[in-house]
Amino acid sequence: MSSRFHLTIQETDGERSRVKVTLGTYAFGRDPACQVVLRSMDVSRRHARMSFEETSFIVEDMGSASGTTVNDLPVGKGKRFTYPQIVMIGGVAVAITVAEPASSPPKEPAADDKDGVRITIAMDAAERGQVPMGGVAGQMAARLAMLYDLPLQFAAEPDLRKLYKLILNRVMELIPGARRGALLIIEPATGKLALRASEPEEFPPISRTLIQRAARDQQGFIWGDDDSQTDTSMSIVNLHIRTGMYVPLLWQGRTVGVLCVDNPRHRAAFRQEDLQFMISVAHYAASAVANQLLQDDIETNNRTLQHLLANFSPKLRGKLMQKARDGKLQPGGEKSDVTILMSDLRGFTRTSANLDSAVVVDMLNDYFSVLGDIIFQHDGTIDKFIGDAILAVFGSPEMDEQHPQKAVRAAVQMQVAIKSINERRRAEGLPCCDLGIGVHTGEVLHGFIGAAERLEFTVIGDTVNKASRYCDGAAAGEIVLGPRTQEAIQAEFETMQRRIGTKHEGDLQAWALQIGNS
Repeated sequence: MSSRFHLTIQETDGERSRVKVTLGTYAFGRDPACQVVLRSMDVSRRHARMSFEETSFIVEDMGSASGTTVNDLPVGKGKRFTYPQIVMIGGVAVAITVAEPASSPPKEPAADDKDGVRITIAMDAAERGQVPMGGVAGQMAARLAMLYDLPLQFAAEPDLRKLYKLILNRVMELIPGARRGALLIIEPATGKLALRASEPEEFPPISRTLIQRAARDQQGFIWGDDDSQTDTSMSIVNLHIRTGMYVPLLWQGRTVGVLCVDNPRHRAAFRQEDLQFMISVAHYAASAVANQLLQDDIETNNRTLQHLLANFSPKLRGKLMQKARDGKLQPGGEKSDVTILMSDLRGFTRTSANLDSAVVVDMLNDYFSVLGDIIFQHDGTIDKFIGDAILAVFGSPEMDEQHPQKAVRAAVQMQVAIKSINERRRAEGLPCCDLGIGVHTGEVLHGFIGAAERLEFTVIGDTVNKASRYCDGAAAGEIVLGPRTQEAIQAEFETMQRRIGTKHEGDLQAWALQIGNS
């Protein structure tokens, strides 16, 4: 927060001046001894005192004849307010805003610029500017100055909950007759208006009849109590709403919310210029809210996408992320040859039966973190973890002509890693398991299945079932291959033919990989 503040002073004769102050206490009045001297004759010699702090300030009346008010409310012996704010000292309006750090002065006209063009005036675009208000004086100019600053304030708040409160607070400050207020936002999932901020928080002044009308008709309006009305809704009666303003938040032709303020005491609390100010605030608010909602959606989608892509190798992850950015990552599947690797921790059920759940989870994480990295290193994709088993795919979702070879190389490295992990775990007195692996090549249906917002990668087909059978037939520390996988890797690895018995499919022809001789 800056420790410098701007005071924009509008005298009763329309003359406008600027004063810069810092943290501390300042006296306001006609007395030359006051730190801030005002000229208007309806200002007392020592009229008011303001104490400026980092995030708020205190204003008190010093027994003046014409009084000191904020939002038409007398400040009395002292009240605290947040920035920005308009303080009426008699008939003089003092608009208080937070000053940005001083920027370098405008550049003088240059005969030649580094780009070869002539620049006559240059200003720092990041600095809060001052709206030209020639001919506009008094409280109107002060309100315009506050309104001019709102887009930057709204854009600087990334937290939606804080943004909602900020919007309502600024409206309450800009509309002198506003005593209560509420901000409602349409929930994308339900299409219904939901309360997001209110003043007071305990009893939000919500007339559903008036709010829904503003949202439906996309018009801002002032509603006034009339004793002759017989169709006044119960909410209006119960809330004692004498008059209120209701404005929709519109963004790209659609209603994203409704902003409302009311006054429970006065029928003529609002004027046309108040409605115009409130509509302007609603435009800024709609843009800020829509942008922040979009940013939140993007972050949510990114988290979902990161979760979806966690089972892919870093190289594949990058390609899929780019597809997602281009809108090409869509539901759908295709049939093609892939290689399925199925691994299973041998003796896990027996070993984990008498262990605490935390110890079991730590053991799985110890094994799976290493085995998963090996699969990724060989461009494999982890389809899923099934208890103590891993189902991995090579050659999908990106086609890879070397998928059988990469799957078998990964299997060999996994068995080597298991031995190393078990040596460490035994030295630490931790329980251990061995690994059986089955690898099979064949046609599957593979791709991203589900709705666009909830995709899951999967593989379907008899090849997956056969890989599971080969895995079941593998002894601890063994790798068992299907016929097409063996054919693809026989020049690189030595294998021994064998048969795998199954319950429903009869014996399957298989080859056991000779790891020691590979």
